[in-house]
Amino acid sequence: MPGRRRSRREVRRIAEERIRLLWAQAQEIASENPSLARSMMQTARKVAQKARMKLPREMTRRICKGCGTVLIPGQTCRVRVRTNRARHVVVTCLECGAIQRYIVERQA
Repeated sequence: MPGRRRSRREVRRIAEERIRLLWAQAQEIASENPSLARSMMQTARKVAQKARMKLPREMTRRICKGCGTVLIPGQTCRVRVRTNRARHVVVTCLECGAIQRYIVERQA
């Protein structure tokens, strides 16, 4: 006999909680065991995908799009500020060499 279905709101709440926990644990463990942190982030992505929701921008910007490593400035990535055409931040993964660029708006 199957159990009752959960509402979409409840599924999203549970997914957000799991993602937050996985994110916190991955950040703590990233410097000691990068492969475990990488697998935690893959799990977080799968949970978000199953619940049909996006990961928050702060998480997606701190995960390498090439290898899935948690990006920690100075340890797993290099961060540079450039001003060609528009001011932007260049984040280079030290594991796989993938480059991510983010435009930075000037503060008034």
